[in-house]
Amino acid sequence: MKNLFKITFMIACLLQLSGCTQFQQPAIEDFALVQVVSFDYIESTKETKVSVLIPQVITRDKESIKVYEVTDETIAGAINKLSMKIDKTIVPSQLQVGLVSQKYAKEKGMKELTEYLRYNPHFSMNMMMAVTEGEAVEIIKGKYADEPKVNEYIISLMTPRYNKSFATFISLQEVDYRASSGTSDPTLPQLIKEDQQLSLKGNVLFQDFKMQRILTIDKSNILQILKEKRTQLFSVEMDLKGSERKRVYTRTMKSKVRYISNEDLNDPKITVKLDIQVNGLSVDLGETSASEKKISQYFKTEVNQLIAELQKEKVDAIGMGEAFRRSHRGHWSGEKWRQTFPKVRYTTEVTTEITEAGMSQ
Repeated sequence: MKNLFKITFMIACLLQLSGCTQFQQPAIEDFALVQVVSFDYIESTKETKVSVLIPQVITRDKESIKVYEVTDETIAGAINKLSMKIDKTIVPSQLQVGLVSQKYAKEKGMKELTEYLRYNPHFSMNMMMAVTEGEAVEIIKGKYADEPKVNEYIISLMTPRYNKSFATFISLQEVDYRASSGTSDPTLPQLIKEDQQLSLKGNVLFQDFKMQRILTIDKSNILQILKEKRTQLFSVEMDLKGSERKRVYTRTMKSKVRYISNEDLNDPKITVKLDIQVNGLSVDLGETSASEKKISQYFKTEVNQLIAELQKEKVDAIGMGEAFRRSHRGHWSGEKWRQTFPKVRYTTEVTTEITEAGMSQ
């Protein structure tokens, strides 16, 4: 009986020391929390470079970080290499910002990226996306004046907030939806580094997941007004011709847009109805009714110019196709809409209400 007990005890010990228990449950300090990721295109090898910024030690005044970089023909291969290169357990579910370089956006586009993350449950589709002027990795490796915590700085800048005059932010989930909807095309904000600071400089137009060209800040804000049924902007700069003070700013502005189509894809016509509510101006323009007419004319001109530009590019960044698709369910073709969009005849109706007077001259 004693021999049987000894044998049983030895077998239990051997099992404990066997390969069945070689994987240990990681402690919290063994996790690598990934919040910012960048994607670059290596022209010489036609490969993708994936870089992640991982905080190491956080103190009160500064953040110790480490940037890991790998290259591969595919994003899946690069992520696999990262997992073998980092000495911690990668936690990508808290991804908040994804940066792609202009070269990557033009050569590879967003298709592989959105498809890979869409079918991978460990990644977040809610991360905010932007296109960088130079290499995306240089943004996360950069040094910024008075911004010791690079991780927090990038995330804060890319977080949509009401007090930002630039409002055209977009998540990867919306990029995927717009690119595959057949009724619209995605746009991504452009992020640039200058004078040891980061700033948003416009919107990048995409067609079939590939970058086309860049819109200015002014055009981007007009685009935002047309994309959302209801929009609230912190401040808009207007060039009101015929006024003593041409450059006028709104304190805050709300808008509502509606699209009324004739539902005929053979002879497409649409009316853009835009209602503007201005809550104060930077200067007093005089009589309210005259000021409202000037603002309405400004937005009407800007909207017409932007739609004409988008039609020339064959990029429906507004999502105007949805006004036609509603009456063509089951018989809708995204490719046909791309050919139809440049032919749409449109009229624009703008009404403006100023709820608060401007500041004194």
